[in-house]
Amino acid sequence: MSGRATFVVLVGGTFGLQGLTVVTGVITARLLGVEGRGIVALVFALGLLASQLTLGGSLPTALAKNLAERHVGARDGLRGIVRSRAWLILLPCIVAAGFMLWLHRSDAGSDRLSLAAIMFAITLQTILSRLLIASLQGEAGHLLRMIVVALIPQFLFAVALTTTFLAGWQWSTTDVLLSSFAASVIGNVIGFAALARPTHRREDRLDERHLWRDTRTTYVSSVRPLDSLGLDRILVGTFLGNAALGLYAAAIAVGNLCGTVGNAVSVIVLPQVAQNHADPDAQRAVARRWLLVTVGLVIMIVVSLQIVVAPVIRLAFGTDFEGAIGTARWLILADGFFGIRKVLISILQGQGRGGTASWIELALTPVLVLGIGAASLTDNLPAVGMTMLAVGVLSCLALGIALRSRAPKRAHR
Repeated sequence: MSGRATFVVLVGGTFGLQGLTVVTGVITARLLGVEGRGIVALVFALGLLASQLTLGGSLPTALAKNLAERHVGARDGLRGIVRSRAWLILLPCIVAAGFMLWLHRSDAGSDRLSLAAIMFAITLQTILSRLLIASLQGEAGHLLRMIVVALIPQFLFAVALTTTFLAGWQWSTTDVLLSSFAASVIGNVIGFAALARPTHRREDRLDERHLWRDTRTTYVSSVRPLDSLGLDRILVGTFLGNAALGLYAAAIAVGNLCGTVGNAVSVIVLPQVAQNHADPDAQRAVARRWLLVTVGLVIMIVVSLQIVVAPVIRLAFGTDFEGAIGTARWLILADGFFGIRKVLISILQGQGRGGTASWIELALTPVLVLGIGAASLTDNLPAVGMTMLAVGVLSCLALGIALRSRAPKRAHR
């Protein structure tokens, strides 16, 4: 498949994923209300946080990069590594479940235990999904499979919620979360089956030391605490409450299309840059082409969303969520810069300069925390969106300067 066709398919798939996310968010809000929607958002945010901070963060990035550089399949590349390191995946799941117990320490015992068990399961499937998607990303020619695998869980979850809503069934928060987990299990099984068949050649195995070295170097830039960690949602839920988090979640559902485009482009850019690790000119050509495409799409999306955001929120979520409109307008602008930022980070990671992007992320994270903290003092939810916009602009500027600087020479294995 050509680069243009791959891009069209990826953008179509990511927009389809975004559309399914909007559908599930709307129906969840209708089924559970603002408070219940906030609890569901908190569970997903904590699962994302536990995943991103551990094996679902920089390990997928390093895995995709190493598979692309070596031109090998994941089942061959990870042979032996999975057997000896698989137990590590349980540790973040246990921590996430324990934190959920602490957050709901005032609830009844059975409710606390149910939420903790669901938190364990959601974290586990999130990490597994990220590793499977990264494996398909790194395997040459498997991007189409990656899109299908990414769409399946959200599609099944949307079907389950739509059926429940139309049938008039009364689902609880636990029912909604369990249906999401079941859909993800099916998606992970299909994802494993979609991996390239193993050749069983010993020379195709990845060097575990190199894999963990790249994982450490790109840790902060892969975790991306500024937008992908769910840190903003956790801070809003902690400082402003579940009701405010419900409004914020509705605003995000409408205002993150640019991030979706950034994700699609970064999926293409990272392996293409890594595959051309011995040719800096080819790397620069790849970077320039996809950055121009990203900027053009971002401008069109931001303008379009600003026109329709108010009626979309009223129609989709109802009048109870009108308080999300002002915040959504700021988040749409912020998401435009964050979408460009994702592509810049992927370029640097593909060049083996993920450490530079990590330092930039690390430096701007306190700005995000302080900005949301200041907004909470006045109970000003739109100010959270303003904070996100300021951080997005600063991040793009810093990453752009780093990309224009000359990359250090390094040996290639």
